[in-house]
Amino acid sequence: MVLGQVALGTVMSIACLLAWGPRAAGSALAGAGIGTIATALMAFAMLRHGEGAGLGRVTMSLFSGWLVKVGFTIAALVVALRSPKVDAVPLIAAYAATFIGYWIGAVRAGGQVTKQQGMGPTG
Repeated sequence: MVLGQVALGTVMSIACLLAWGPRAAGSALAGAGIGTIATALMAFAMLRHGEGAGLGRVTMSLFSGWLVKVGFTIAALVVALRSPKVDAVPLIAAYAATFIGYWIGAVRAGGQVTKQQGMGPTG
């Protein structure tokens, strides 16, 4: 998921550079960075436990990871949008594009998990 977000953020930043210049590209890069870092923080929180972790611990990791992601995202967007050097439209557009990368990664990972589960001794 994170690699997809990095790829889309890079594409958005390059497109903004070509269309509107370096300030827009930097803003797009900041927006993509916020989305990517937030996802990486949540993934770390969710995946930091080994395979033997109990359901309660995994559930708490999911919710705490989500809270960290939302808190980081809101704080980073507020700081970025208050900066006079940031263009809001490229920032928000690139941040929104990271959602596409997130969902593409989720769909691809979901298909791989399903295929792996069906590959048992009888499958």
